[in-house]
Amino acid sequence: MEKRYKETEKFRYLILAVQRQGNKILKSYLKDIGITPSQAEVISILKNKQPITLKDLGHLLICEDSSPSRLVERMVKDRLIERVKDENDSRFVRLALTPLGDEKYTLIMRAEADMYKVLEQLYTIAEFEETNKMLGKLLLNTSLEQTMIDRGFWED
Repeated sequence: MEKRYKETEKFRYLILAVQRQGNKILKSYLKDIGITPSQAEVISILKNKQPITLKDLGHLLICEDSSPSRLVERMVKDRLIERVKDENDSRFVRLALTPLGDEKYTLIMRAEADMYKVLEQLYTIAEFEETNKMLGKLLLNTSLEQTMIDRGFWED
């Protein structure tokens, strides 16, 4: 294999490996809270955007690449989120955090802050900025680029 393709392949697998390792680290921080990284993402989105439709939630999620129906169903069953009838049109249902979901949000923010402190011991802000810029190129002109913008991670 040519050297340049070897580095490209290495880059691809490093992205996969780092994603897996990052998820493993996050799981360890969320373990005592009793939620998964995907549930933490839903709770964080709802805290800032509630009440929203399932479709809008699906657009904002990075952890799921299809409809989050099963994830939401489980979270409703666990009383983390609830379905609320739309004030303007009762045919539509929106999702919102329950008091338990609100409590979990506070714990999630603490866990994420602890995790970020550990990461900031490994990397400088300049390294984060450069890496984010480099990896962001992979998302240009994709639906995930718009998701990152809508989540407030990038500017339009």
